[in-house]
Amino acid sequence: MDHSKSDFTQGSILKKLSLFMLPVLGALILQAAYGAVDLLVVGRFGTTAGLSAVSTGSQVLNLITFVVTQFAMGITVLIARYIGEKKMNSIGALIGGATVVFA
Repeated sequence: MDHSKSDFTQGSILKKLSLFMLPVLGALILQAAYGAVDLLVVGRFGTTAGLSAVSTGSQVLNLITFVVTQFAMGITVLIARYIGEKKMNSIGALIGGATVVFA
């Protein structure tokens, strides 16, 4: 079995890290595009109060998305640490705690 794709300790870190961050970057771009399209539609057909509400709501949703993304990245760092320390039993408790926090 070839572990070279998931092993960040050997080879080019930039290429592996870039492939790792692409799904996160894609989600953040889609979230921003959703807010932009929402603003365009409400700006075209709505009132100024509606435009202000959509703008504020879009910023709040972006903040929530960024916070959840950063928490998820922190969890993956802890999981990687536990794997590196060969503490596989701790990973289950970490995932359980993260599920409670996200819920």
